[in-house]
Amino acid sequence: MKLELACTFHLSHGYLPIPKAAKLLAWARFDAMEMSPSVPRNLTERDVRILRTALRRNALSFSGFTGIYPPEMILASKSASVRKSSIRYTKWLIEKASDLGGKHLVWGSGRSRNIPKDVPFRKGFHWLVHLLKESANLADEKGIRIAIEPQNRFESTIIHNVTEALSLARLVNHKGVGVVYDTFHTSLEEASFTKPILIAGKRLAAVHVSDCNRKIPGKGHIDFAPIFESLKRVHYDGYISLEAILERDPRRDLLSARKYLKRMI
Repeated sequence: MKLELACTFHLSHGYLPIPKAAKLLAWARFDAMEMSPSVPRNLTERDVRILRTALRRNALSFSGFTGIYPPEMILASKSASVRKSSIRYTKWLIEKASDLGGKHLVWGSGRSRNIPKDVPFRKGFHWLVHLLKESANLADEKGIRIAIEPQNRFESTIIHNVTEALSLARLVNHKGVGVVYDTFHTSLEEASFTKPILIAGKRLAAVHVSDCNRKIPGKGHIDFAPIFESLKRVHYDGYISLEAILERDPRRDLLSARKYLKRMI
C-alpha cells in the first residue's frame, strides 16, 4: 500500500495565493496539493492555469478538489435551471481535476447539499441522486472518484455517517462514486474510529485527517494508530489529506503534521 500526503489550506489559509500555497507544501515535503475551488473565491480557468504551473514548479501532484460548492449554490433548488447549472459546474470540476491529474472530488459542502425547507425531502434527495448520477458518468470516463463526505450535524442536515454515505453511493450505483473518511466528522458522529473504514472498504475514495479540535494530528485526543491500521486492512491506496486549522504561520504545523503522519504510514 502506497499512501501519499496531501494538504488543503481552505479551513484557515485559503487566502494564500496558489503559488505561495504550493511552495509551502513543497517546502514541508508534502506529496500533493488539495484545494477548494470556492475559497477564497470561485475558481476560474486562469486559476487552473496558475495551479498547473505552481504544481509543476514545485514538483507536487494534485489530489483533487474539496469544499467544491460555494455556499450560495443550492443543489436541491426548486429551480430546474439552478439544478442544471449545478450539474454543469460539477462536471466542469471533474474535467479540471482530470486535466490536473487528480484522483477525487470530495462531495461535502454541507450548506449547498442541504435540502431547503420548502422542498419535500424525498424530492430534494431525488434531485441530489440525479446530480450525482449525471456527474458520475463523466467521472467514470475521466477516472475521477466522487467521494461522498459524511459531515457532522452542525455543518449539514443530511449524510452524517459512513453508513448513510454508502447508502447514497449505492443509489447512484457507479464505480466512481465512493465515500470519504474524515477523522474530525467521525469524532462527532460515529461510535468507532475504525469501524467506518472497515464498513467502507473498497468504496473508500478519500481520507481527511485532523484531530478532534480540527488542529493537526497530535494536538488533540484522537489515537491515529488504529485508524491507519484499519486503512491498511482495507488496502486503501489513495491520498491522506491534511485538512486542519493551522497556526497563523503554518510552517511549524506543516512540518509537525508531515512527520506525525509519515510515522503512522
